[in-house]
Amino acid sequence: MTPGGRLSRLASIATEAGADDVAREARELAGRVSEGRFYVACVGQFKRGKSTLLNALVGQSVLPTGVVPVTSAVTVLRHGPAPASRVWFADGRSVYVDPSRIGEYVSENDNPGNEKGVRAVEVFLPSPLLEHGMCLVDTPGLGSVFDANSEVTRNFVPHIDAALLVIGADPPISGDELGLVEAVAVKVDHIVLVLNKADRVSAEESEEAAGFAAQVLSGRLRRPIGAIHRVSAAECLERSTPTRDWLALERAVRALSAEAGADIVVAAESKGTERLALSLMRELEERRQALVRPLDESESRLAILRRSVGDAERALTELSVLLAAEEQRLQQAFRQRQEGFLVTARSKALRDLESGIRGLEVPRRKLRERSYGIAREIAERAVEEWRRDVEPAAEDMYRTSVTRFVLLANEFLARVGSTGEPGMDGLPRALEPEAGFRIGTGLYYTHLMYMTTNPIPWVLDLVRSRKATEDALLRRVGDYLGRILEANSSRVANDLGERVSASRTRLQSQVHAALRRVVEIAAKAIESAREWRAEGAAAVQAELARLESLLSRTATLVNPDEEGRRT
Repeated sequence: MTPGGRLSRLASIATEAGADDVAREARELAGRVSEGRFYVACVGQFKRGKSTLLNALVGQSVLPTGVVPVTSAVTVLRHGPAPASRVWFADGRSVYVDPSRIGEYVSENDNPGNEKGVRAVEVFLPSPLLEHGMCLVDTPGLGSVFDANSEVTRNFVPHIDAALLVIGADPPISGDELGLVEAVAVKVDHIVLVLNKADRVSAEESEEAAGFAAQVLSGRLRRPIGAIHRVSAAECLERSTPTRDWLALERAVRALSAEAGADIVVAAESKGTERLALSLMRELEERRQALVRPLDESESRLAILRRSVGDAERALTELSVLLAAEEQRLQQAFRQRQEGFLVTARSKALRDLESGIRGLEVPRRKLRERSYGIAREIAERAVEEWRRDVEPAAEDMYRTSVTRFVLLANEFLARVGSTGEPGMDGLPRALEPEAGFRIGTGLYYTHLMYMTTNPIPWVLDLVRSRKATEDALLRRVGDYLGRILEANSSRVANDLGERVSASRTRLQSQVHAALRRVVEIAAKAIESAREWRAEGAAAVQAELARLESLLSRTATLVNPDEEGRRT
């Protein structure tokens, strides 16, 4: 069968079955498989520099970048004879726009929460890296302050054929990223690891971060992970020349296309066909079972199912009260740790400040400006060291606090899944223990600049002796330093508390949504059966025959040998 042929057949069957979403996705995948295109998705935490990395790989700044989340939809870089871009909307429409305007569709400023309904953006480039079928995919960052962005990335995981995993040196890898890596590793064999922004830390620090990430990843995936390429995409773009491990990274990415591309395309068709066919078969089987079973029995089972789900939801809601109390306890623990940090950090910070001010070799008129700069550097260094120490401990505390919830949720999922109701195989069989926070950090530090703008002390500096100026600076800038330490360590504690709360809420929502989905599936199947029965026995038998034919034809796509045995 020609490349994409199985998917084209599946699209036809899904169209016949009225499963429009499956049909659309199968047609799209058939199109790119027949053209030999495959997706290499760039994934990672918010602010890892993924868009900049892809810009550097294709050699031009086509993707918007910035200091705030800028990607609210998936963007695909693919080969084309000239730069162009096409925006795809959720309703199936598409429109060509100038590449300079794609920020209007993928940035949070111009498209907050993806209110324009953008499904994806394609950017066509005459890049040699893309000419053999490889498409680079920019995904929204995990842990963005915009929840919808992380969900877009998670929903795209089934479409990934290979991955560029981008981590950072500080912190090197988060619990959220570990969860994503595990989800991607189940789907793909080829993962290229990149430690970006290596220019922001020393060579020793980047080497230590890469070693730590390699240890964590190989342990979690239980397989070798290959080299971690330490690069600075921004540095490469700025200098227009490769630095650090950039050439090795380019070789690894090119090898995906030249050496593994054909196999990746074949695997993409096989995995896509199986995933979509099984989804279609679940839907068809739900309809068939509802027609075969007596309607009153189906409705009785649905009532039992609703009660079971209701009991589970009530029990989980009661448990959530205990989780909320545990959340308060954790936030109090973070505050206590902050207070302990301030006790020890203030005295050392003031000593470092005095040493820094006394050692300045600048004109007296520059003393105050440099002193405030020293204070900011001391404060940020101290708070960052504390954050790196307290964050892993906070994640451990969170994992422990939700263990009971996960155990009970799994009991309920197993109980509901044992009812035999159609659609139960769509339920997660078990929630994995929490790896860490489900939300990345939204932390940013304040410099309290309003405390540095009073003009009177600046004037006095010009008439006092240098010694008197230094003494005055130690008092005023020392107070400023103490305030920054307190404000920014408080932000760290608040950020940890918010991540606990948001992670706990997402975990609960995941379980509740799964339980409710089961009821929706069963109710929809019964409603369809009721409509067919209203048309009479002949209509029911005709629909059953049609469903069984569709199921049989779909099954041969999952297992091609089945078709040979039938013929």
